[in-house]
Amino acid sequence: MVADLCDSGWREVRVLPLGAWGLPGFGLWRRLAWVLLRRRFRYRAGCLCAGLVRARGYEEAPGRRTFMAAGDYPLLSAKQKYCQAFCTAEEIELAENIRRFVDREVMPYRHDLEGGWHRDEQLALSTLHRLYAKLVEQGLTRANLPKEYGGLGLGPVVRQMINEELSRADIGLATMVGKIHWVVSFMVAAKRDDLLREFAPRIVGGEAWTACVAITEPAGGANLEDPALEGRTIRTIARRDGDSYVIKGHKIWPGPAGAAERFRSEHLKGHLGYWTVATTDPTLGEEGIGIFYVPADAEGLSFSKPYEKMGFVWSDENVDIWYDNVRIPEKYRIDTQPGEGARIVRGYVIGLGRLAGAARLTGLSQAVLEIVLDYTKDRTIAGTPVRERSMFAGMIAEMFRAIEFSRQYYLSTTWMVSHPEIYGPPWSPQMLARFSAARSFAADTAEMVTNRAMELMGSYGYAYEFHVEKYMRDFKIVKMWLGGAQRDRLDIAQGLYGPFKWAGMDEWARAQGLLPKASG
Repeated sequence: MVADLCDSGWREVRVLPLGAWGLPGFGLWRRLAWVLLRRRFRYRAGCLCAGLVRARGYEEAPGRRTFMAAGDYPLLSAKQKYCQAFCTAEEIELAENIRRFVDREVMPYRHDLEGGWHRDEQLALSTLHRLYAKLVEQGLTRANLPKEYGGLGLGPVVRQMINEELSRADIGLATMVGKIHWVVSFMVAAKRDDLLREFAPRIVGGEAWTACVAITEPAGGANLEDPALEGRTIRTIARRDGDSYVIKGHKIWPGPAGAAERFRSEHLKGHLGYWTVATTDPTLGEEGIGIFYVPADAEGLSFSKPYEKMGFVWSDENVDIWYDNVRIPEKYRIDTQPGEGARIVRGYVIGLGRLAGAARLTGLSQAVLEIVLDYTKDRTIAGTPVRERSMFAGMIAEMFRAIEFSRQYYLSTTWMVSHPEIYGPPWSPQMLARFSAARSFAADTAEMVTNRAMELMGSYGYAYEFHVEKYMRDFKIVKMWLGGAQRDRLDIAQGLYGPFKWAGMDEWARAQGLLPKASG
């Protein structure tokens, strides 16, 4: 039986491996059968061909079919994968509900989120804004906003569960939700009740707003993430002028970023603005570092066109931002105490940013594993499913093992965040080492899992419609941002036996005028 389509919809449809038809290698009959099969079926995202295209796992969504892999693999369910040593049964149930929502509402549109094969901008942005608005409606963006401001007041573990479950579908969409969590965490850390009251109505009001954190600069790349440099290489300067700050500088790679009108659509109300890492004076080192809120339509802001990238094609629009004497009220400096800005940057921007990346990478890796599990169940070698052959079973087991270790490590580290009286504040070298270990291990796992998936699936893993190639393109930037894989390892060393500086650093800093000249 090549295929069977009943009037009531899709049911179990067996597409035998072409070699099982007893036809020549790539002869005329085989080619003809494939052409006819392609004409009869329009394969949608997640549709597993070359094995068994199953009705089980498919549910109707408006206008398309969606792949549903849950249910077959208990170890991948929320109740099994989230350890109650780190979270409650209620939090696990919340994660399961998010998973169901993602499977139903987001999975069918994974290709559309980057505009389909031809990267259609209108399709991508309309899909992104519509799905993001649904997530806002579900309350995910107000998850960590304290209850007194209308938020849900959920803990750090739930925030990471949200990151993981959304990233199973699209890690860029998860990052967009996470930007709201991120900026809220800065204001909570600085105890800025006034700003939380100002922004809360837009975060909890039911309309979808996005936000951005601007960190990296053209010179130095990951210099800002290097604690040994103490922020002395920052060139975005916030100059005090009466009851205002005037900001001049240049940031690269912030996202989602761009002209304010670009973030207004049927489903997206607007852009909250840019939480910008700057310094009042580079020679002050960490004492000069601050986080400054810049409204999205502030006079003096200008932007490049969005970068053309390998992954995150439209789900996180990255640009250059130029601050040309942008004036903001004094109250929009988030930190208020000497050295507090540097502590928030190290602990919340860099540290917890890396931890969120670990959760997202873990979700991406599980999504790829689910694809592989279904594919290798339906693909056979001499009548036996591929995944029941010992070599392939061992590869799949290694994928699961790495994903499980990645998850349990980021969960344990997140639990430590909630107990600073034991493990230290997020900006401590020890916690930064743990955040860095979580992100770097999850990134290595994602790299291994996506590569193994292509090896197990062959050319089908490489094909657009199976999604593995997109997951492979998407994980890489999460491995690189906030300092990257090598910076992760250096910060692990700093937490383990630091602090130490790199040879010749003080001499270089003095030559640049970033340190007082040696007396003598």
